[in-house]
Formats: sequence, structure tokens, C-alpha cells
Amino acid sequence: MDQSTRAFYEVVFERNFLRKKGDEFQKFFADMMERRFPDGDFIRVRPWGKFGDRKNDGYLKSQRKLFQVYAPNEMKQAAALRKIEEDFTEALPHWKDYFDEWIFVHNGREGLSPGIAKKLLDLDRENVQISVKPWGFEDIRRVLFKLSEQDISALLGPAPSQRDFLKVGFEDLQIVLSTIARQPIPPMPDMPLVPRDKVEINKLSEDVEALINAGRLKSPLVEKFLKDYPDPEYGDQIVQTFKERYDELRNADLDPDSIFLELQIFTGGELTQEPKHQAAVLSVLAYLFDQCDIFESVGDAQR
Repeated sequence: MDQSTRAFYEVVFERNFLRKKGDEFQKFFADMMERRFPDGDFIRVRPWGKFGDRKNDGYLKSQRKLFQVYAPNEMKQAAALRKIEEDFTEALPHWKDYFDEWIFVHNGREGLSPGIAKKLLDLDRENVQISVKPWGFEDIRRVLFKLSEQDISALLGPAPSQRDFLKVGFEDLQIVLSTIARQPIPPMPDMPLVPRDKVEINKLSEDVEALINAGRLKSPLVEKFLKDYPDPEYGDQIVQTFKERYDELRNADLDPDSIFLELQIFTGGELTQEPKHQAAVLSVLAYLFDQCDIFESVGDAQR
């Protein structure tokens, strides 16, 4: 897996982790675990009639781990504490002979509250024969990137390779740019590597930096396309649209990597398009980044 492919998958995984909630998050987790532990080692459990799932969202036979997945839209401590107590207590009568570890899988990107952490530690201390652990972003990420590239692609969608960037042409860019040109402006006011100081000032991760550098392979096509387009206002309209969208995302207090993710989606739709299309999207974003039409310039940030 080359650097740009890995960077693409890192960004898409973070997007999935942050966006998927409830049953959708649980399905993503189970799909990943089935690929990581095949041949029936990981057993997906679903609710069944009046019995439900008996507090088992998945079981890893070889390691005697029982998983309970909790991914609400917003994790509130009181609700999470009730959920943990109920799920752990009610799992014991049905599954205690089969597991040595009870894993609380959650979607809290920044971690767990002190109260939730203490609850898990208390359960771990009170149940000598059972280890109680949380699994969050990094735990799930480590499992994902132990998969083959083929399996990661099946879960996250195909990634654009360097070869895909080299195949980007005007047709791809015109489709992407035309899509943006047709979108209404949001009602909000107002080949060298990308410079490290601009990356640092904008607090972008190495993964996003790698994607911008990959997009630079064909970003000059964007400039030529806009310069040669028959409608002289077309390029200004696109730039203004991106500026407005960037300001909207920044004013929503999203972190820089999430802003870049949202701009990818804004440019070309969901991140499951064919690699050639994604390469065109990143070419557009790299051009706009270099022109300081999106994100902050070094001079602006230092004022």
C-alpha cells in the first residue's frame, strides 16, 4: 500500500468512525471483524424475536471476547452508565461460560468521560474472572489496518493510486467542476511538496498533507481548465463557492481534517466513487489549497 493510498484510507476511516451511528456503526464494526477473523471465528449476533441479542453484539471465539457496541449520536454519561451496567449484567446469565473479556466498543473520538472510565474499571475489578475493556478509535483502527488492502477497499471503497492521478483528464475535472458550479452558494457571509509551514498553521494531519501532495500531480490541469473555460466568470464562481463552503465549515468549529473531508464530499459526492473520480477531486482541492482559496495562508495566520 503506497503512501497516498494509506492516507486516503486513514481519512475515510476517520470519516466513517465519526459519521456512523447506532446500527450503522455496529454493522461497520461487524463487517470489519468478520474480515479480520474469518471462518466463523468472529460471530455476528443480531436481535432475534422476543429474545433480542441477549446483550451480545459479536463474539470472537478464538480469544473468548464478547463485544457490546454503543454508538449514540451524542454520548451522555448517565445514559452510557445505564447501558454499560445493563448490558454487562444481562450478558452474564447467557454467555459467562464463553467469554473472558467483555469489550465496550464506543464511538467517542476524544475518549470516554471520567465517570464512564471509572465504571468500566469498577466492573473489571469486581469481576475477577472477566476482563472489562473499552475499544475506541485507535483500537478499531488497528484492527482495520491489519486487513489486506483488498479487504480494506471492500469496506471503505477503492482508493485512488498514483496511476489514477496520472490518468486524470479534462473530462473528469469538468464533471467535478460542473457539479460544484451548479450548487448554490451557502447563505453564509462572507509539484513541490506542500509547504510545511502552511500545513502546520492549518493544523492538518500527515494523512491530509499526503492527499494534497498526491492531488498536486494534476492540479495544474485545474488552473488551465479554469483559465481556458469560455465563461470568464465560471472560475470565480467556483472559487467563491469553495470559499463560502470552507467558511461555513470553519464557523461550525470542525477540526481541520474534518473540514478537508467535508470539502472532498462537497466536491465529488461520497467517498465511494471510482478512484479516477477521487483523484480528480483531490486535484481540485490541491489547486484551491495552493491558491489559498481554502484554508489559511501563512501571512493571514500570522496577523
